Amino acid sequence: MSEKFAKWAKEGKNSKYMWLIIGLVLLVLGITFWPMGSSKGSQTQTVVRQTTIKESQSYEDALEKKLASILSKMEGVGEVNVMVTIVSNEEKVLAEDTTTNVQRTEEKDQAGGTRVSDTNNTTRQVVLQNNNTPYIVKQNAPVIKGVLILAQGAGDSGVKESVTNAVASLLDVPVHKISVEKRK
Repeated sequence: MSEKFAKWAKEGKNSKYMWLIIGLVLLVLGITFWPMGSSKGSQTQTVVRQTTIKESQSYEDALEKKLASILSKMEGVGEVNVMVTIVSNEEKVLAEDTTTNVQRTEEKDQAGGTRVSDTNNTTRQVVLQNNNTPYIVKQNAPVIKGVLILAQGAGDSGVKESVTNAVASLLDVPVHKISVEKRK
């Protein structure tokens, strides 16, 4: 067979076809074994990470604006700047179908002894809605790490205390995580 192939390859016009066939085979092999999925997966992870960062940043921004708006309306506070830092992003709790399979096996040996073995198998599957999105049971707001408030009226201890108590009540944040300072 190799003699026929060598004879066929030596002929002028057949050698063009041979090189064309070899090129096509190499092209098909290259396409088949070329790693394409890895870069796409990392791009998806980057987009998800960027989206999460944007969502948490927009949550902080919205919270800061609302808090500044309401605090500036309090008596004696004046102009206000607010900075809120969060520890974690919003948490979504998804609905799950849980299936538990318990199997108990008892074996008796010839000496009269008994051996019992239990096998537990739990399977969890996320419940999907009609449009193949997960069903969300509840959403937990991000955890607030601390709040800094700069207020014109913070030089007065009464104003400072009322602002601290208002923020603690509104955000359910301990008083020691709230700092109220006088604004320039």
